[in-house]
Amino acid sequence: MKKLRIVNILILLLLLTGSCKKYVEGYEKDPNGLLETNIEQITQGILLEQQFALKDEGLRTAMIWLNQATGSQRQFLSFNNWNSVGNNQFDGPWGQLYTVISEARVMEDLADKAGNEKSRGLAKLLRAWAGGELAELWGDVPFSQAGLPDQFPDPKYDAQADVFAQVQSLLDEAIVDLNGAKIIYGDKDIFFSGDASKWIKVAHGLKARFYLAAGDYSNAKTEAAMGPSSTDDDMYAKFNSYVAPRGQWNPTFQFYWERDGYMSAENSYGVQITMNGGRDNAKTYEIIRAYYNYAPGSWWQSGYDYDLNVMIADWVGTNGKFGGPMELVTYGEMLLIQAEAEARTNGVAAALPIYNQYRTLLDNDNYLGHWGPVLSSNLTPPYGFYLPYDLTDFQAGGIENQDNVSELQAFLRELFEERYVFFIGDYQAFNDYARSFNDPDVPQYFQLKSGFNGQPLRFIYPQSEIDSNDNFPGEAPKVTVPLPMYQ
Repeated sequence: MKKLRIVNILILLLLLTGSCKKYVEGYEKDPNGLLETNIEQITQGILLEQQFALKDEGLRTAMIWLNQATGSQRQFLSFNNWNSVGNNQFDGPWGQLYTVISEARVMEDLADKAGNEKSRGLAKLLRAWAGGELAELWGDVPFSQAGLPDQFPDPKYDAQADVFAQVQSLLDEAIVDLNGAKIIYGDKDIFFSGDASKWIKVAHGLKARFYLAAGDYSNAKTEAAMGPSSTDDDMYAKFNSYVAPRGQWNPTFQFYWERDGYMSAENSYGVQITMNGGRDNAKTYEIIRAYYNYAPGSWWQSGYDYDLNVMIADWVGTNGKFGGPMELVTYGEMLLIQAEAEARTNGVAAALPIYNQYRTLLDNDNYLGHWGPVLSSNLTPPYGFYLPYDLTDFQAGGIENQDNVSELQAFLRELFEERYVFFIGDYQAFNDYARSFNDPDVPQYFQLKSGFNGQPLRFIYPQSEIDSNDNFPGEAPKVTVPLPMYQ
């Protein structure tokens, strides 16, 4: 009887096994996975993934920490205290950047097999860009083995300095490839319609950015001069607001739309330094750029004094930064990099003409026009103003040196303050604080929220990475621990 029962069980198991096999037949592959594609299909997808990776939830956290925005309700109240943000908060930003790296690997391989140098160069540029951003935000990260799950299911961690070096080499390769034959599929290139010369300038701009992050000022200056050389070269994330399909919305606009009240700009230092005249002096008037970044709460009917400006022209006569396209790599950034690099290597007198060139750009009607000419029509002079500085302005007693620090310190303080405002809505503001924290030549240039321990100097490793990568290097550093290259 016992034997018969065992035989019956075995027969039943065989029947079930066969039935299960038939039941799942044809469904073995993940329909959401990247199974089969071609260069043309993957180009647009990876570009969209990349712009969201740079402007999505991680950026909003960084802005709150830097006092450019404020957590106002529910869990976002706790985000004001950088010590209370948990590892899970960074699963998304980390995953988005590594998705770019993985997809760039696939695109690289496809382009290589097709002999399409330009598309291969674009793939290398995007992989390098994601790797540089990871190194800026987290420090030591997987890069050399990242995006190759079959070979390296648990990719090793590369030192922050090594990642920057690998990124520079990869960007060099990208520039060579972008000068090659074949094409970038123009109808899929949402930024430059297949114009490889524009992408080459972006590659040089990224090299300048990451050389600056690594403290290599000579190379940063050289590369910035080969980056975007006019506003025609500027690269903007192609976002929109409610007038477009939902998938095209600016991520912060969508956040405001779906979680109204969670985040604002109430009592933020960003508002204080721009909207409330904190940077204004005899040569600077910030009101128009202030309205580009921030808006009175009454505009959004939020109940707060100020919000991030998610408006569009149809509503109040101005385009807010967070209601439409957002800067990614621009001519303005290149001038700021050149000015800082020149000041650090050859002094303020050599750097000042470059910085004044940047200020002239701010004062240009064509540049500021999209920031709200309706609002500025009654101002004198219109559009605010950014008059040239003199060397005496940075010497003891000058309008930018009332506390009598050194000339270089006064200039770098003004420059970093300008970058703090220019990069509202960009990770570079966070990276600036991380790299300047232990730099004696950069005095305090903005105010963090008070009452919290330490300073936010890095992103913390996501829980998903800690749990899944056997090569994760032990205990995760806290947010207040400087990144390896800035200790």
